[in-house]
Amino acid sequence: MSGPLVKMKKINKYIFFTLLIASINFSFAADNSKWLSINKKGMQAFKERDFVNSEKYYLEAINEAREVNLGPELSATLNNLGLLKIELLQFEEAEVLIKESLKLRLQFYGINHRYVAQSYNNLGRVYESSLKMEESIDLYIKAIKIYEVLGERYNMLLARTLINLSTVQLKTEELNVAQMNLIRALTISKEYSEDNSVSLSAMQNLAALFTQRGNFIEAEEIYLNLIQIRKNNKKDNSIGFARVLNNLAVLYKKQCKYDLAYPYITEAITIWENLSSSDYSNFAAAYHNQGELYKAQGKYNLAIESFINGLNVIETSKDKFYNQYIQQSFSLVNLYLKKGLTKKADEVLKIINKIRITKGNNKITIESLPDEIYEECSSSNI
Repeated sequence: MSGPLVKMKKINKYIFFTLLIASINFSFAADNSKWLSINKKGMQAFKERDFVNSEKYYLEAINEAREVNLGPELSATLNNLGLLKIELLQFEEAEVLIKESLKLRLQFYGINHRYVAQSYNNLGRVYESSLKMEESIDLYIKAIKIYEVLGERYNMLLARTLINLSTVQLKTEELNVAQMNLIRALTISKEYSEDNSVSLSAMQNLAALFTQRGNFIEAEEIYLNLIQIRKNNKKDNSIGFARVLNNLAVLYKKQCKYDLAYPYITEAITIWENLSSSDYSNFAAAYHNQGELYKAQGKYNLAIESFINGLNVIETSKDKFYNQYIQQSFSLVNLYLKKGLTKKADEVLKIINKIRITKGNNKITIESLPDEIYEECSSSNI
């Protein structure tokens, strides 16, 4: 047999075995059935708010994906576990997981893919919760740009991300831009139905925006509409509904409509009390709002009780909600002083100062205590 022919046969044989090995490896890598089963169990446990088992399954799924070299699947479970960590208020761990997921998704899917946009959005949520507002805004904008490139099929995800972006912009008081994003989100979502969850979220943020601007009539109209829609749909026991009730109560308090405010804040707190949720910040704020409502009417004992309840909600998470815990504590101290309960005021100040020292801040004395915040009533409709 001639030399060239022998070489050609050897090359063909090499190519055949190379392709065979590649095929075997591809088949092996494509077999994600075990990972899929475990990951689904984690997702189901998360849906049932069984976070202990959800984390256990996700960790098993991550190990399976790493062992079998399932890159895209690994990115999915890392993202899922990151969302779980957000729910558990473990933001540093969530950041690490979602960043690793994002890196893999960029590698496997490229920049203009919905999974990459999803990771940007989720990482934006982490930074928003960690009060890193500029970073959060940047990530939401990146996600929005991808959804815009992807087209109509992803319009509802685009609308959701616009709402997330507006939430941060409300906190940073970029109201004009927030309003434009909310109107755009509403326009998109209402093409599908009038009362879908996306349009309801946009309406809620728009009402909050009107409240910040002093447009109380418009805000009240939206809140009442939201409440009616949710009650008609029997969605009257959710965190979202509790937030709407709380916000309407605050709106009425701003206008000294105390009798109107009480039923809404009471119903909001009842919903939070009956839910197994980590929405501690908003729950604590609702108790605080109830306390401010009582205080405005001179019902100081009830106000103190509400302030204490609010602090108890975030007691175990006060490191994560440091600023909120301190501010709500100041309100309690000022009210104790107003009632002449100096000893109790000193007790709360000791707790505040213990926390402040761990943060490297100076101690607060009664003399240097921030002034009591008093919000005058207004019927403004600028």
